[in-house]
Amino acid sequence: MGEKNCKNRGDYVFEELKREILSLELKPGQVISENEICARFDVSRTPVREALGRLQEHGFVHTVLYSGTCVSLLDLDDIRLMIYMRTAVELMVMRDFMKIATPLLYEEIRHQIRCQELLIQEPDFEPEQFYSMDERMHTIWFTATGKEKLWDFIQSQQLHYIRFRMLDFETETDFTRIIREHGQLLTLMEEKKEKELETALRQHLYISMTRMKHAIEVDYKEYFK
Repeated sequence: MGEKNCKNRGDYVFEELKREILSLELKPGQVISENEICARFDVSRTPVREALGRLQEHGFVHTVLYSGTCVSLLDLDDIRLMIYMRTAVELMVMRDFMKIATPLLYEEIRHQIRCQELLIQEPDFEPEQFYSMDERMHTIWFTATGKEKLWDFIQSQQLHYIRFRMLDFETETDFTRIIREHGQLLTLMEEKKEKELETALRQHLYISMTRMKHAIEVDYKEYFK
């Protein structure tokens, strides 16, 4: 029974630290103290070390000599690769989606866009909330075409990209632009304009790299390798 409880505690600590790393509550390069985690979660060192070991296996943290465990820095090469993969894969999925999409499915996308519009009207909305809504909308065409496993695989590979997007949203001053782009993607899918859709999707996924150039090189350079 004790072993099971210890494992459950380790799972909980792992999931919570993972969420905090992805949401940038734990910053890239930040040192993680075993003692602080034990105190915060009211657990012994065993489940904490188990959780940190799993996080290290997945690349979320690494050990630095004389410093301890640190949150991994963002890898720009990995981020560029993920954007490239997202563009190529998602375009194919959207093409498949257009072949089978019903008015109800398009209405589901429209509803998600409307939810985004309502969210940004809230004075104290969190970037993490917008990110979740953004991802929920993109999920629709993966699910409708029976490619949930492909979406799950993409998500599992996005350690650096998810954090980059969170940083992007934290520094974004015009969420209406993103929502307009979502509306444009919807319109192009409804009108089955594949060529224009490819251009719009590419711009939508790559614009962060351009917009964030100064932040990457100056404001948040300590976050990147």
